Amino acid sequence: MTTKTLGPAGIAAIEARCISVETAVKYGIYTGRSDRGEVIADAAGNVLAFPFERRGAVVGEKYRAQPKKFWQRAGGQRTFWNADALDDPGLESGYLPLIITEGEFDALTAIDCGFPLSVSVPDGAPPVRDGENPDDLPPVMATEENTGKFEFMWRERERLKLIKRFIIAVDSDGPGRRLAAELVRRLSASRCCFVTYPAGCKDLNEVRTLLGPEAVASVLNSAQPYPVRGLYRLSEFPAHEAVRAYSTGWHLLDQHLKVFPGEFMIVTGIPSHGKSSFVLNLLGNLADLHGWRSAVFSPEMPAVPYLRDKLRRIKSASRDPSIDAWIEDNFVFIEADPTGRNDADFDLDWVIDRATDAVLRDGVRVLVIDPWNEIEHARRRDESMTDYIARGIRALKRFARLYDVAVIVVAHPTKDVGKDGKSRPVTLYDIEGSAHWYNKCDHGLIIDRPNSYSNEADIRIAKVRFDETGEKGTVRMMFNRERSRYERLDRIASEAAE
Repeated sequence: MTTKTLGPAGIAAIEARCISVETAVKYGIYTGRSDRGEVIADAAGNVLAFPFERRGAVVGEKYRAQPKKFWQRAGGQRTFWNADALDDPGLESGYLPLIITEGEFDALTAIDCGFPLSVSVPDGAPPVRDGENPDDLPPVMATEENTGKFEFMWRERERLKLIKRFIIAVDSDGPGRRLAAELVRRLSASRCCFVTYPAGCKDLNEVRTLLGPEAVASVLNSAQPYPVRGLYRLSEFPAHEAVRAYSTGWHLLDQHLKVFPGEFMIVTGIPSHGKSSFVLNLLGNLADLHGWRSAVFSPEMPAVPYLRDKLRRIKSASRDPSIDAWIEDNFVFIEADPTGRNDADFDLDWVIDRATDAVLRDGVRVLVIDPWNEIEHARRRDESMTDYIARGIRALKRFARLYDVAVIVVAHPTKDVGKDGKSRPVTLYDIEGSAHWYNKCDHGLIIDRPNSYSNEADIRIAKVRFDETGEKGTVRMMFNRERSRYERLDRIASEAAE
């Protein structure tokens, strides 16, 4: 068996970076020679090899040869370099942060300067074209997230979920900014800090070679939190954008309602008056207009055939085979068992966990729970229904803001609304369980039709928290019952919603 050692060429490369040879040897770095596409360990070789270990086993290798030629071992797993640092208990407790760098030399620099919980992404930063803003991210593609450039984050998602704090210490150039933005949107800004390099330095290793180890420690110890809505100092953080509101797809409704990432929306109304149909219409519009993918948890309505068939009708009157491809691309369905054989229990924490996976794997921008009362409620013995609902809403709003996802909850009103066979106008305060639904939502909608057979529906916007996202009022829409579509807007009622 060939011994893997760090030969003269490797030692020279490590020392040129002002990194301790002992540190490099400790992390298994060795030299080799290229032989018909493979790297053979050879102390006299000129190829620097970086082993990638996961759970104590080498699962891949990255190679570097001068000048700046990189490649990886065929068939290896893509994970962080030094991935087993993710299991350190100090990360889960929040006592220590995980430092993420763009390259192995930067991670080694941090380790050598006293920060052992440092990792590197496996293959650098994404490219940025000339004239492109590095902070404008392309949509996350469901088909690429667990196999594409960020497969390593999907593979380590369970370990990453447990870590309380991250320091993003990637390069300060355009591709580095793009990489930082991609990392932050998957890890959430609330857990991430950014670094500021001294003038003339674009990464940690340049800080080390130009200014010394104390400067590296100063950069990492001075890391600042990324801005989170409602929690930042203006003098400390990058510019924070105002609320970005998006069209619903219905022009007149936009005067009263625009959806925004991170919001919490509640939709109510008398049963069979079209709440679910309205929400599905809205999701279809958000997909077509803005490319937003949705995760739908709807235990009353199985994805197949009910939701599938309703979405088919909403999308087109014909049986166009491309409609199923449209559904496949724009919707993810959260179900305990899609076969229907097991009547598994689920609670709100389970739903939020699956929605988190949908954000990381599929890049969803909307979560729908329809209806609330079907969730297996895990109320504590000493907890009132009002307190339980408040806790559940807090959890959903935390998820919405953490991942910049719009959360829409469909909730039934109390049975008192239809007492003695007579219904009265529904208000947000009539939702089963608690007035918190009105108090805590960013948008509150009431869907009201004269009866379940009517082709007219009033969309009452009864709560708008932010001026930029609409105003209270009522919009009358035409409801195509055969296609489950909310179509022509007839008029805007003059009276304000209650």
